[in-house]
Order: sequence, then structure tokens, then C-alpha cells
Amino acid sequence: MAALGERIVRCRVRARFHLMNNLTNFLHGLIKVFGTIVLAALMLMTFTDVTLRYVFSNPILGSNEITQFLLAAAVFSGLAIVSGERSHIVVTLFEPILIRKIPFSYKWIGILTNLIGICAVWFLVVRYTIFVFEQEGVTEIREWSWWWLGTVLSVLSFFAILLAIRAISAPIRDKPVDLPGSHEA
Repeated sequence: MAALGERIVRCRVRARFHLMNNLTNFLHGLIKVFGTIVLAALMLMTFTDVTLRYVFSNPILGSNEITQFLLAAAVFSGLAIVSGERSHIVVTLFEPILIRKIPFSYKWIGILTNLIGICAVWFLVVRYTIFVFEQEGVTEIREWSWWWLGTVLSVLSFFAILLAIRAISAPIRDKPVDLPGSHEA
């Protein structure tokens, strides 16, 4: 009877893990779409502003603010995407040696460093968002409130934390990335 109870508990835990994994996979895909749209809007905004400025001598009012907002959203979308895929920049000079010498420790050092860094970013963005909200800070030209951008960045960095936690179960690369020109003839 005890074995049956243990089986039921394991099935429930697996079901919850499966549900959480599906939810974070959906979230990861959603952030990829959001990041793509933001990046396309950023490119379109920059192209349009430069064209209007140099061809018609009539730039878009507040284009710098819009570009700053879009760039911040693109960077934080990228943070969440990279955290979910564990595709951070690595120094390939040391990676093969570290994987060979301390494979288990290397993975956990990377995971913990990533989580600590993302949590620090999230904490700082949340604190700044609260500060700007209390000060009623607005942009200079369009007079948009800064707090809503901070809220978007806080949510994206929180999602990056969730995706980094989910990525713990992802396997680590066991060989370095091939670089162009690194193959011997």
C-alpha cells in the first residue's frame, strides 16, 4: 500500500513539473515573439527617423525616447531568451578545460552566477521603477512616465529568473562551439 502512495506522489510531482515546463516553454516562445516585434519596431523606427531627418529635415518628435524604450525592451527580452536557452557568451578558451576538469561544478557555477546576476538586475530595476513611480518621473520631450518601462523590464527580468531556473535541467554542452577557421586542413 505504501508503494502505491509513493507512486501517486511521484506522478503528481511529475505532472506539476510537466505543467511548469510547458508553461515556461510557452512563456519562452512568447518572449521570443515579443523580442522579435520590439526589435523590428526598433529598426523601423530608426530607419524612419533617419530618413525623415535627412531627406525631409523633419525628424520624429521624441524618437530618441522611443528608441531608448524599444532598446531596453529588446535587451531585457534577450536576457530572458538567453537565460531560458543557457546560450550565454562563454570564453571558449577556458570552457573545454573547465568542462573536462570540473564538469559538475562548472555547470553549477555557471547556473548560480547566472541566477545571482539576474536576481541582482531584477532587484535594481524594481527599486528604480518604484523610485521613478514615487517621483513621478517623465521623459523630457514626450513626457511619458518612466515607471511603465520599468514595470515591463521588471517583468521581463522576473521571467528571465523563471527561465534560468527551468534551464537548470538542460544539459550542458560537452564540447566547445566550433569557430570559423578553427578546423585544421
